[in-house]
Amino acid sequence: MTDGPQTDTGVVTGDATLTASNIGGIDTAQVEFSPGVTLLTGYNATNRTSLLRAVNGVLGGTEATLRSSADEGEVSLTIGDETYTRSYRRTGSGVVASGEPFTDSEALVDLFVSLFEDNEVRRTVARGKNLHDVVMRPVDTAAIERRIRELQTEREELQREQERVAERRNELPELEQRRSEIDERIETIDERIADLRATVAEFEEDAEAAEDANEIVDELDSRRQELSETEDEIELVESELSALETELEELREERAALPGGSEADRSDLERTLTDLRQEKRELDAEISSLTTILEFNREILADEDHQLPSIEAEDEDVTAALAPEPEQGVVCWTCGSRVERGAIDDRLAELESIVEGRRSDREDAAQRIDEVEDRLAELEQQRQRSSSVEHDIERTEEKIDQREQRLEQLESTAATLREAIQELEVEAAETEALRENDLLETYEELSELQYERGQLEQERDDIDEELADISDLPDPGDLSEQVDELSRELEQQRSHITDLETAVVEEFNERMADILGILQFSNIARVWIERKGGAGDARGSETTFDLHVIREDEGGTVYEDVIDHLSESEREVIGLVVALSGYLAHDVHETVPFITLDSLEAIDAERIADLVSYFADFSSYLLVALLPEDADALPDIHDRISPAEFRPTG
Repeated sequence: MTDGPQTDTGVVTGDATLTASNIGGIDTAQVEFSPGVTLLTGYNATNRTSLLRAVNGVLGGTEATLRSSADEGEVSLTIGDETYTRSYRRTGSGVVASGEPFTDSEALVDLFVSLFEDNEVRRTVARGKNLHDVVMRPVDTAAIERRIRELQTEREELQREQERVAERRNELPELEQRRSEIDERIETIDERIADLRATVAEFEEDAEAAEDANEIVDELDSRRQELSETEDEIELVESELSALETELEELREERAALPGGSEADRSDLERTLTDLRQEKRELDAEISSLTTILEFNREILADEDHQLPSIEAEDEDVTAALAPEPEQGVVCWTCGSRVERGAIDDRLAELESIVEGRRSDREDAAQRIDEVEDRLAELEQQRQRSSSVEHDIERTEEKIDQREQRLEQLESTAATLREAIQELEVEAAETEALRENDLLETYEELSELQYERGQLEQERDDIDEELADISDLPDPGDLSEQVDELSRELEQQRSHITDLETAVVEEFNERMADILGILQFSNIARVWIERKGGAGDARGSETTFDLHVIREDEGGTVYEDVIDHLSESEREVIGLVVALSGYLAHDVHETVPFITLDSLEAIDAERIADLVSYFADFSSYLLVALLPEDADALPDIHDRISPAEFRPTG
């Protein structure tokens, strides 16, 4: 249990302590903050961004970087009794991250929690690109498609069961009518048997002869009944044997038709999967390393306060030394060579191109990993089905052997009974006294009626078994409910992505309307997203989010504009609102109650204050990096942390 309070979704909140060492530009630092808004104030190059990237790392994102001069670094976040950690270690192949972060959903943290300057959602808006792919990236469409296939299979099996139950239940009227007819026939036979027994009693003047005749007839009846039952059982066993042989043939055909995926194929795929995962990890490490180098050099070039070592001027060029040209040579801080500053920019551009290429390679590797995992799952299903078929074949062959042995026993018994019946019939025919008074014919009719009655009772028992089997079938209503439930879940899975896309659009349009009303941009009447395409497509691969900007001039004329014509501050505000919409639509607030804001300098101070106030309503913790003059526009009720408060640990 934890000491801190919890949100409605069970996420722990309360006073928090963040400790970081060797992260970004931070040597060692420890800060404390409470739920609500916390402002990180200070000018550029004061490690505000490094601190927020440390928060990103411990939350589960990928933005935290190891300090270039260190081999190991760590971030920990303690809330109540819960502590979350992220460690970074430099290896020969790059920087490796480990630990137990706040969440393992790194895409959600990078896209919708850590709203830095290079946040992909913000940059997509700024460039006027299609928002759909980046906003919907956290959705596992492959898992949804697999679940859809599973649900379709389950529903088809239930529907086949429904058809079988319906067919069996349609047999009820005929079976019940036949049973009623059998009862009537047995009742008629019983009446005739009673009459015949009365006739026999009248004929039995010679008690001893009658007793002998009765014994012979009873024995004859008994043997005939046994023969009838034996022949019925022979017929039943032959029917079962025929059905089992048909089943065995079908199973063998199914076994022959099963795909041949071998263990070698599986081993090859597993090795391929291991190699692909290793390749992706190596690409992740290389991208992280290259990104660190790129950001370090960009920060040096962008930092106006940082004095780059320039090439010393010759004695006779004192004027040039006092007023250097923009392309004056500098001493490279990595190799010590004299180079033009423009050449450094060109090198960094090349490095950035390499990073983009590695990211593309990583996406290809991730796609191939999904394909190999799907193929392995398919092979496992085939293996399980093959094992099941082999088991069924063995069981069926055992049943066939049992039925053949039983059939041999029954046929031997039937042959013995036929011989006994033949002998009894001869003995009955030789009883002359019975023949003279027609008692033999009476006994023969009585025997035939008793045999017929036995046959009818057997048929009635068979019908009763059929009726019991039908009675034990699943209830049609229950089957219909199960089919309906699967259909509903199938529809939910099919519409999940569409519903989420709609939620994102609705969230943005609502939040954007709120923000425009609060920030009062003078010439923007409305900004809204229109969802296009993707109808009926469970993957939503053809869907686009079209961003519309509606302006209104001083004369009241309303017209549509494009994102490229907006000011930098207007584009930044829209990008932040899109990220907030994804945060809410993906329910990120239910698992990660944090939002971090950075690089808001393009927005004026008063609007930053209104924007921060609005964002604070949607997250338990809102960490904002601001310049001192921008922070002054916010109320004093918000906690503030200055660079001087980044105190060393220990």
